[in-house]
Amino acid sequence: MSLNQFNPTLWSDNMMVTLRKAQVFGNLFNSDWSGVIQRQGDTVKISAIGTINISAYSKDTPINAPQSLTDAQTQLTISQASYYNFAIDDVDAAQQQPKVMAQAMSDAGYYMADTMDQYYAGFYVDASAANLIGSASAFVTPVVGTQANIGNGTTVYDYLVILNQKLNEAKIPRAGRWCVIPPWITTFLTQDTRFTSFNTPEARQAIMTGVLDASNGQAVDAYVGKIANMDVYESNNAPHLGGTVGITGSQDVVIAGHSQGLAKAEGLVETEAFRPPDRFSDAVKGLALYGAKTVRPDAIAVAYLQHP
Repeated sequence: MSLNQFNPTLWSDNMMVTLRKAQVFGNLFNSDWSGVIQRQGDTVKISAIGTINISAYSKDTPINAPQSLTDAQTQLTISQASYYNFAIDDVDAAQQQPKVMAQAMSDAGYYMADTMDQYYAGFYVDASAANLIGSASAFVTPVVGTQANIGNGTTVYDYLVILNQKLNEAKIPRAGRWCVIPPWITTFLTQDTRFTSFNTPEARQAIMTGVLDASNGQAVDAYVGKIANMDVYESNNAPHLGGTVGITGSQDVVIAGHSQGLAKAEGLVETEAFRPPDRFSDAVKGLALYGAKTVRPDAIAVAYLQHP
């Protein structure tokens, strides 16, 4: 395999596409303020304004002087840096058909995306106290849904509806809400007739085809369906805090929210091909810089649930 066929720009572009496709949490964060990322420690400024006052108007009475708006700017720091570095021996490359470099780059992109997604999933800890069900020290165990206990407020489906209620109470926009659940929660939902019957034919088609937005053909393999106003996604990166994954006693975090509450900035800033001096092989290394910031804690709602 010859490195003269290696195009760093092409590989970098392909890597960014892979990162976007493989992430669940990362795709739900707001990336409007990404800016230009050049090195670890860079900051991205997020500008906002404070609350605008509303006053009562009385006929024939002078109104108040114009309110001076306050600057609510915050900064997102590029605090994370991850890299990959692998080599393919010339003998292996010569014996492999098709060539393995393309697959290796694809795998590198997937594992990089998974590492970044685990970082993004950790921002559930910033949810406001009013938007919590249970806690890291007091997990809530939902009951298994039956015809007898539908609507009693203690099944998995019920707790997700309550998370949506908490976002309502925080005055978070209804459009664009999402929820990310671990696989065992998906199992409980798909056995609840309220979930399976509520979802529209379009939603069921999305589940079967892995396409959420038919208008642009965006593939979303993690899409599970819809509850109230929330698009529900499944991720193995939903935070797991205790017990054995997926069975009785597993302690996991369900995160609901809106992109206006969480911001990210990321970029693959360097991809290099090289020939290691002590080997007959082609090698590639790449560096990804990224960071995230909780902009509005009230736009995140969290349930600490234990598998019954």
